[in-house]
Amino acid sequence: MIMQCVRASSQSPHPPRLVSKRHSMQQHTSAVHRARAVRCAAQAPAKSAVDMQERIEFLKEDLTHLFDDQGLNKSQYDKVVTFRDPISKFNSVQGYMFNISMLKILFSPKFELHDIRQTGKLEATTRWTMTMTFTPAKLLRFTKWDPAIAFTGTSIYGFNPENGKINKHVDTWDSVQNQKFFSFEAVGDFLKQLLQTYTTPKLGTPPYTLLKRTAKFQVRRYRPFVVAETALDSAEQLDSSSNSADSSSSSSKGGFTLNPAGAGMKAFNALAGYIFGGNEAGTKMAMTTPVLSNTAGYMQFVVDPDTPQASTSSLPAPSNSSVRLLQQSGGIYAAAMFNGVATPRKCAEVQQQLLTALQEAGLQPVDASLWTLARYNDPSVRPMFRRNEVLMHLKDFDLWQ
Repeated sequence: MIMQCVRASSQSPHPPRLVSKRHSMQQHTSAVHRARAVRCAAQAPAKSAVDMQERIEFLKEDLTHLFDDQGLNKSQYDKVVTFRDPISKFNSVQGYMFNISMLKILFSPKFELHDIRQTGKLEATTRWTMTMTFTPAKLLRFTKWDPAIAFTGTSIYGFNPENGKINKHVDTWDSVQNQKFFSFEAVGDFLKQLLQTYTTPKLGTPPYTLLKRTAKFQVRRYRPFVVAETALDSAEQLDSSSNSADSSSSSSKGGFTLNPAGAGMKAFNALAGYIFGGNEAGTKMAMTTPVLSNTAGYMQFVVDPDTPQASTSSLPAPSNSSVRLLQQSGGIYAAAMFNGVATPRKCAEVQQQLLTALQEAGLQPVDASLWTLARYNDPSVRPMFRRNEVLMHLKDFDLWQ
């Protein structure tokens, strides 16, 4: 039996020593492969488990509570968070919440989210508008000072790849070039708005959404509204060659240009007559603001702007044949604001400055020769407290550009 085992062993194609050596080599090869696999896994970027669509939906809902009593959901912010805008900086959610509390005390802020989109693997960016009124100014009842402050811009949010919580929040403002903390340009922009003197009467006005505010103009989206319209009686007619600023900013009619800042007392009285009962129903309506006049040669009163369903058919027809009702379609407009007396020359200068600023910003008006003057206050208001605007209809506006 022993001899048979020896013979069987000697007849085996792989002697024991060779089998052992081959097995050792296989183990070594497997170890090398495992080591390579470990190195590759270590070098490969970690796959994030963050659901960015869920994070975006969370921000949409959470930001509606930015300034209300509920407030933001602090549990969704990381322990260390970078908060920064051009004039403030914090490294914790507690600092950011303190800043929000101070804004609510001093400025009665309102926040409007326009859009949000994913801009990186773990990044989302919002477009927003924040408007504020300076609360202490309301206590000074003996003054007309009641500044309205507005900022528009973006917020860039970063998310922790491990837990999905917000670990970065960086704001940019459309009104300044220097976005770094601490920006003196941004401080100046804030103070300029805080110290502005023009006032807006507490009257009905065409509703609009402020989409963008730069240092030189605003971009607004107006909803449709109804106006009562009549021809300007004394539209300023200037020789198109007599003043380069005026001739470049008004529409040409028979060799002359029409400037909407010209006298229009007859037109004003005709429109006021309609508002105060000069209509088929004898209905007296509330006065509104602003009074509009345009380079097409017409003055307009806004009619019943607080009723979204208002239309030319729902309102009483004018008794005066020179007055007609017109449905304005709304749209995107650029507005340049200024105080003082809205003289023809001043308005032409502002319109030219607005047109230049739009060109610099890559924006284009529907028609550069057509513009509207909006006057918000009655003539009894001192010039420094008057609010005036030049409006131009824009085309192809992109909120993200």
